[in-house]
Amino acid sequence: MNREILLELDDLLLAERELTGLLAAIQADEREARMLYARLQDWKGQSALMLRDEIEVFFTEIARRIQEIEQQKRVLVQYVQEMKRVDGAS
Repeated sequence: MNREILLELDDLLLAERELTGLLAAIQADEREARMLYARLQDWKGQSALMLRDEIEVFFTEIARRIQEIEQQKRVLVQYVQEMKRVDGAS
């Protein structure tokens, strides 16, 4: 196996592990935010409604970002698999 390919493959595998860690951290933060959000259900008034709306926008955005990161990770994993396949064929 070419030394350059090994180095690049190691970098890509590190990036995959970092994306996995990032996803785990974001999902843990989201769970914590949802628990805090549940406490807001007792709040009344206009400010409570505005805060709930803002938090719901946050949850929508975080879900979108998680999907983006998961897609990037899938592409990265496919690329790594293709590199391994191509390198094994040469």
